[in-house]
Amino acid sequence: MRSIGYTVESAVADVIDNSVAANASHVEVLFSSAGPFQVAVIDDGDGMSRDEAVAAMRLAATSPTTERRPEDLGRFGLGLKTASLSQCRTLTIASRKDGDLTVLRWSLDHVIASGEWSLIELDSTEASDLLGWDQFAHESTGTLVHWGDLDQLRMSAGDEQSDFDRVAVEVREHVALVFHLFNSGDTVRKIGFKLNGGPITPIDPFLSTSLKTQQTDWEPIEIDGQRVRLKAYTLPYLNKLSAVERTKALKLGGLRETQGFYVYRGGRLVIWGTWFRVAPRSEMAKLTRVRVDIPNSLDHLWALDVKKSTAAPPPLVRRRLSELAKTMMLPSQKVQEFRGRKVNQPAKVDHMWDLRLNGDEFSYEINIDHPAVQAFTADLTDEQREQFELVLRDVETTFPFVDAHNRMSGDKVPVSADADEELLKRATESWAHVRSSGFELETFIRSLAIAEPYYQVSNFERRLREALTQ
Repeated sequence: MRSIGYTVESAVADVIDNSVAANASHVEVLFSSAGPFQVAVIDDGDGMSRDEAVAAMRLAATSPTTERRPEDLGRFGLGLKTASLSQCRTLTIASRKDGDLTVLRWSLDHVIASGEWSLIELDSTEASDLLGWDQFAHESTGTLVHWGDLDQLRMSAGDEQSDFDRVAVEVREHVALVFHLFNSGDTVRKIGFKLNGGPITPIDPFLSTSLKTQQTDWEPIEIDGQRVRLKAYTLPYLNKLSAVERTKALKLGGLRETQGFYVYRGGRLVIWGTWFRVAPRSEMAKLTRVRVDIPNSLDHLWALDVKKSTAAPPPLVRRRLSELAKTMMLPSQKVQEFRGRKVNQPAKVDHMWDLRLNGDEFSYEINIDHPAVQAFTADLTDEQREQFELVLRDVETTFPFVDAHNRMSGDKVPVSADADEELLKRATESWAHVRSSGFELETFIRSLAIAEPYYQVSNFERRLREALTQ
């Protein structure tokens, strides 16, 4: 049972599930700042009577078929025990309800020594050295879950304090993501989360508060009299985000790896970054993230595991997801195909690069009819123009396709276009170069106004005309 496969982060999250189910308004995770290593989770929830605490420490205390309250994040009645003992040899819970305090402990060493599943009961004096006890003692109701003798955690993370501190940071990030709806009060009851006294800032994987993020309406799916809801989000292209927003967007990893469905059970994120094999991960869909809200009453259909970290949609939902997936990916494709272009661009734009298609093959060629190229070659001799075009062909054939693809796939951000002032300055200098070659001023201005990148400059024609006629 210790080898179900919990990580430290998922184990802590499983303990917090009990705090959410207990109607806590504040939950704090504590990591000891000096040895011996200890972890504690404290909440101000309803607390438990002695009988309830004993039941909570019993393995498989609740059947998975038992109907649960909508906000109950439990499933098999195993989470508190299996999650905790996956990291430690000594699990202690202290709970206060109606003024009565109960402290119970599972010690694997005691179980081995006694040869039986013997639960230890402690008094407040014996429990007073637990991490977080002083803080818990001031709560009128609530529960303290304490991990001692962290053998498995030390084995996986390391024995140094720096290793333990790193794990604490990873736990903070995991809690910030998994419980972000509770942390922000988005569609569920608001809960404050802390780690070692510092507030945990929620990580919103959808950048839903950004005006640049595209959102669809909720799409309901009815199944067994219950409702599953879907809502698609299309993240902005990275070069359209501020540095802070870009960090948030990449918090979970690369965009390609984190696209797909994000499944929430009772407001708690249980699985993310998968298309459930209804669609492949693709570069063009990497900005798509789809929120899927499911009630805990459909657990049996979603094949939710003990850790609440894997799930599989039932056939009816899978079919509907498959139907909707391509539609939900379209905005991502459009964002990437048209990134950097103005919404109200001219009907015809003279692009600097022309795309050439030949079956499955493609190439890019510099558009020699582009006004900037024409202006540069206006006063060249035929021989000089031919030599210049040979140079352009060399540039085309050495375009670094693979390197550019690798960098873009790794979510590197290309340098944005020059500022309007720089483009206007460049156009003014170009006119100074070609004005003696027979170009008419108005023809020159109008041709640049529909040419890349000048067409993106706000009020380009008027501003360039003013600059050239002063």
